[in-house]
Amino acid sequence: MIAAIVDWATIGKVVLYSLLIGVGVATIFGLGVSSAAGLQEALRRRSTGGAVAWALLAAVCVAVAGGAVVIGIVVMSSKS
Repeated sequence: MIAAIVDWATIGKVVLYSLLIGVGVATIFGLGVSSAAGLQEALRRRSTGGAVAWALLAAVCVAVAGGAVVIGIVVMSSKS
């Protein structure tokens, strides 16, 4: 009876995509935090080139993670 009501293939896809996106965003955010620590270390050593590289990586990671959050909010709030 319940199998006729629930589309298990669609629920499986939702779970899989949510898991993949969740792990991906968490990994990108973690890389951003780690690169911020690298930036501080490069600044402490007065390494300008290293500081620029770490800052660029941190900015990209924060932008990607923030973009993923915005896309998630837009997708959840849109009507289909």
